[in-house]
Amino acid sequence: MNRLYFLDNLKWFVIWLMVVFHGAMCYMAYAPEWWYVVDTAQPVFSATVFICWVDIFIMPVMFFVSGYFGLKSLSRRSAGEFLRGKWSRIVCPWLFGSLCIAPFIAYLTLASRNSPMGFWEFYTTLFWGPFYQQAHYWYLGALMALYLLLLAAVALFPSLRERSILPQMPSFGWFFLVFAVLFVSIGVISSYMHPDTWRYYAYVLVLQPVRVPSYILIFFVGALAWRWQWFTLGGYVPSAKNWGIAFSLFGPIYLWQKFFFAYDGVSQETLVWVNAFCQAAFMIAAVFFLLGFFYRCWNGTTPLLSSLSKTSYGVYYVHQPILFCTAWAFVGISLNVYLKYLCVCVLSLTACQLVSRYLMLRLPGFSR
Repeated sequence: MNRLYFLDNLKWFVIWLMVVFHGAMCYMAYAPEWWYVVDTAQPVFSATVFICWVDIFIMPVMFFVSGYFGLKSLSRRSAGEFLRGKWSRIVCPWLFGSLCIAPFIAYLTLASRNSPMGFWEFYTTLFWGPFYQQAHYWYLGALMALYLLLLAAVALFPSLRERSILPQMPSFGWFFLVFAVLFVSIGVISSYMHPDTWRYYAYVLVLQPVRVPSYILIFFVGALAWRWQWFTLGGYVPSAKNWGIAFSLFGPIYLWQKFFFAYDGVSQETLVWVNAFCQAAFMIAAVFFLLGFFYRCWNGTTPLLSSLSKTSYGVYYVHQPILFCTAWAFVGISLNVYLKYLCVCVLSLTACQLVSRYLMLRLPGFSR
């Protein structure tokens, strides 16, 4: 079977977009108080708009791709072989990142604001209390939890690991059901907490509760996409045109309700459910548009694209310490904010690419 190069290209594109996304948070207006490095000289509202736009679909795309390849991998291996592979590729990097790198990233919140507290004092006190987090390594913990759910699902329904004989097309009712689950889950949980709230559970999982059902659903949609032979000859391929229209429509609608709808004097309950509707619609449209677009326009490879694909996991793994140290170094430099942001992104992506290519690919969990 031919390799699905478009999924490789989509993966590295989303990871690079994630670096740009996290960099923009250093310059956004209304940045979170806990954000690691905030350049307060010239906060810009356009960065805030960009953050709110990208934030809706960047992780669902990651979980869809992980679900697709997760079931594909499990179909060819025993549960033990599958878990051994995930131990070296997911669990070990997750544990090392969460225990050794995430504390340093969290410490930047204080260090970049000239706090007198040293790192060791921070690590032995505040980090295990109000500052506990796993930085971007939370995704690896969540992904491993989803792989365990996938193993449980296959144990209960062994036929899941068998690919359908003929491609199966998703119906309109199927898409509506996916939307309904997203809409209801976001609305119900948002009724009790802010959508951006983070919680940690027994120091193991660090998650945004409002988004947990969405990530689980999109992950298993990705798994079903493999089982139903999407992207094969005669199989379902999202229409880049139709989903692109939905993406172009619901993106601005989501941003409008995010920034302006609250000023119309509507109740908090109405705000919650309008946001849930717009977020669910935009999320689905964005994920399927990107899948369709990359399939149609970027389903091939070159030496450069192959290199970007191979190094994408390493880029993801090292990007936050490199990015935030670079942004911190630029804080005191008098420069136009957009030019400063461009310099930070270019330098950070270049450094991440070099570290991933010449260091991370030499490590067992990151090599192919």
